[in-house]
Amino acid sequence: MDNKLISKFKINKSSIVELISWLVGGTLLFLISEFLQRESIVDVITFFKDRTNAFFINYLIILILTSVIFILKRKKTGYLIISTIVILLSIINKVMLEIRGMPITYSDIFSIKDGLSIANKYINMKMVILVSICLLIVIGTIIYVFKKEKKSKRITSYTNILIALLLVGVYSVRLDNLKERKVISPLRWDLKESYRHNGFMYSLLDSYFGYKREKPKDYDKASVEDIKNEVNSVQASNINSSSKKENKPNIIFVQLESFMDPTLIKEAKFSEDPIPNFRKLSNENKSGYINVPVIGGGTARTEFEVLTGNNFDYLIPGEIPYDSFVKKKNVNSIATTLKNQGYGAHIMHNFQGNFYNRNLAFKNLGFDTFTSMEYMQNLEDTHLGWRKDIVLADYIEKALNKTKESDVVYAIGVEGHGGYPDYDRGEEFPIKVETNLPDKDMYQLYNYANLLKGSDDLVGKVIENVDKREEDTIVVFFSDHLPKLNIFSGDNMYIDKYEVPYAIYSNFKIDNEKQNLEAYQLSTLMLGLAGVEYGPMESLHAKDGGKENYQEQLELVQYDMLFGKQFYLSDKDKYKGSSMKMGLDDIVVEKVIKDKDTMIVKGKNFTSCSYVYVDGKKVETTWIDENTLKIGNIDKGKSLEVKQLGKYDGVLSSSNKININK
Repeated sequence: MDNKLISKFKINKSSIVELISWLVGGTLLFLISEFLQRESIVDVITFFKDRTNAFFINYLIILILTSVIFILKRKKTGYLIISTIVILLSIINKVMLEIRGMPITYSDIFSIKDGLSIANKYINMKMVILVSICLLIVIGTIIYVFKKEKKSKRITSYTNILIALLLVGVYSVRLDNLKERKVISPLRWDLKESYRHNGFMYSLLDSYFGYKREKPKDYDKASVEDIKNEVNSVQASNINSSSKKENKPNIIFVQLESFMDPTLIKEAKFSEDPIPNFRKLSNENKSGYINVPVIGGGTARTEFEVLTGNNFDYLIPGEIPYDSFVKKKNVNSIATTLKNQGYGAHIMHNFQGNFYNRNLAFKNLGFDTFTSMEYMQNLEDTHLGWRKDIVLADYIEKALNKTKESDVVYAIGVEGHGGYPDYDRGEEFPIKVETNLPDKDMYQLYNYANLLKGSDDLVGKVIENVDKREEDTIVVFFSDHLPKLNIFSGDNMYIDKYEVPYAIYSNFKIDNEKQNLEAYQLSTLMLGLAGVEYGPMESLHAKDGGKENYQEQLELVQYDMLFGKQFYLSDKDKYKGSSMKMGLDDIVVEKVIKDKDTMIVKGKNFTSCSYVYVDGKKVETTWIDENTLKIGNIDKGKSLEVKQLGKYDGVLSSSNKININK
């Protein structure tokens, strides 16, 4: 019996070949995955020299993943499948870094549909064909190897399995030690750097195993109530009483896509200033910079910080809050804070209403209306296919005029969105660029600068409209993140990649002192300048902004409000939920005019995203104008309605129904 057991651990020629192939293959696979992330052999070598522990942790992960071949009969096929998955994930990570400036994470699974809906902005037909050919080659190779490979002995030697198990043990013990010493730890404020710091495979797996919400170690009722009592005591002294106004002003937030001052790029000169309105506003009024949690993409993350006052550092790295939890639960925001003070709350975006599940999230954030592009007239496209921002000026005015009371309006632009072409498309734009940078960078700047001009036109128009208003009104213009430009991809860039501009305008007197702050503090600044009461989160920011224990208290309060027992909130501040209307105006069907071959649907506020449904089934619809839709003649059917459809034909809202047999 003992001899039989010993023979199972006997090393033989097959087991030696298997072991060597495993080690060599693992080395190559690991180096390929890191090279695709770092795009330089020198950087991979630097990773080995400067981050040796992290280097070997990632190498061990590859070896452990591929050690499954020790128990397979078709070992080559198994190794090829695992290698393909690792390399495919590495390539996807490289593409994601180029498109949005952030690496792939587990949370991206929840946003696959959103990503696919805008993929055409970044991926052309040549790329699709090339990827398809590569996939066919890989699948064909796996099938070929599977058919040609003869089933071998499942276990060549138990010694190989023992070696793999020992590596698992070493990995586990060593990783715990490195994490305890903070040698390996996620850099929550910079995911791209975190992946470079800790290695691709470890970071990707950590984004999965770390996708678990953990309460802060000091979280309990007593700790939170201590903070609450401290905040309340300061509130009793009227934190913002010095600026309190008798008339509650309208408060407007205008979020500008990928907005920055391009003249800060030293290597480039522009034939004219792409942002004259914003520059004048910044020079003459309150302005500064905000630190945002993303670069090159991830708009919704900055948006969430501004809307709610929550710090993204205390959420799961890489998650999009709208997709992960806001779509399912009520969350306090500037909308809930100001609605408690009698405000109307409106939000708008000249892009798809159900992208990032915004139609669900904004309802749970307390807004009364959400006007997405599906409810907008007179939309124009940029040369890259995104909607121009100037349309938002009219809808901001419309929202402000919709109610008698004061309003908060949050407008989200999209005009400055990439990707910016890095080649000559033969298009002529007014703003020219002189630079000694490579042509690829020059063409990107050329496209970007001329998109900026459109966003800046919005700034000028909104200021003009505010000046005409008799009501007190204050507006902040701010960027969501820096643009995804090649020149920002290097490590030696002199511009802070997480710092973006903001500027405030009002038709009443406010403090014009320059001030830099975090994105999650911007709403607190605006409420203070407007002279209205702070909400629960803004009160904490106003009280604690620069104090030593500020972040510790913020983490506890944020967890309590979002995922805990809400000890911090009074009954008045606990948002119970309310209805939200899509669009500022109702979509109304008034009558149907039957012709020989067609039916004309007459009504109000139709857009190009309006579609006729008969007895609950969609029919081919032609949009004529805001009062007219045309469909084919329907022989059978009783009930007709019009639905506004977002991406993937998601229903955003429905009109009234009429009987078409009358």
